[in-house]
Amino acid sequence: MAAPGTLVEALTEPDAGQPVEYPYSDGKVLMETDPHARSIIDMRDQLDTHFKARQDAYVAGSMAVYYRQGDPAAVVVPDVFVVLGAAHKQARKSYLLWEEGGVVPSFVVEVASPSTSRRDATTKRATYERMGVLEYWRFDPLGELIAGRLEGWRLAGGRYERLRAVRAAGWHRSEALGLEMRAERWLLRFHDPRLGRDMLTHAETSEALQATASQRDGAVRQRDEAMSERDEAVRGREEAMSERDEAVREREEANQRVRELDAQLRLSDKSA
Repeated sequence: MAAPGTLVEALTEPDAGQPVEYPYSDGKVLMETDPHARSIIDMRDQLDTHFKARQDAYVAGSMAVYYRQGDPAAVVVPDVFVVLGAAHKQARKSYLLWEEGGVVPSFVVEVASPSTSRRDATTKRATYERMGVLEYWRFDPLGELIAGRLEGWRLAGGRYERLRAVRAAGWHRSEALGLEMRAERWLLRFHDPRLGRDMLTHAETSEALQATASQRDGAVRQRDEAMSERDEAVRGREEAMSERDEAVREREEANQRVRELDAQLRLSDKSA
């Protein structure tokens, strides 16, 4: 039995005749409800951010993964998947396992919908198990098809074993990613236990930045107002000091005039 992370099924050689085409699009219009589309985007947002600095981590979704060379029908299209040990992070049109050194996704999530739920839970799960995908998860953003909205399986001895929540509030653990996760309505929230914090989607990060910027702008305005009040108080104090100095000068001038008049009077008295 091959180790997790490598393809279980043998990769067959292509025919020596015509080259084999591996389409990256089937030409069909992808139709999803808003919660389904948002959940896929927000899962990728969180995982992209988390693995941004890791060069061998590739996060993708809604992409064709071909697992047998020479057979275009040997394909799955996960909603979200993570490859750990990938050759590079560059964008791909499709994921061809024989061009990736046989490295299969470590983590796959399918978003449950009425049209795909049965296949995701049976034939697709069996395919991921046969491929050697270490963990397979199903997430139900509407809470109509999966009890608790989230369920998962992990390879053990080459077969999938059902996973259970590891702590209260429905938190599950992904050993493949080293993360915890739980359903928050339409959002699958990831949590980094090493840092002790939940991951944010791009929208949440943007909102947090806007809130921080708003708080900063408010603090700047308050500081500017305080500085303006201080400057006004300084000007008032300087004006008061100027008025006091002017009053002192006027008083000294008046005293000087008095002294001069007294002197004149004394001279007049002596002359008389």
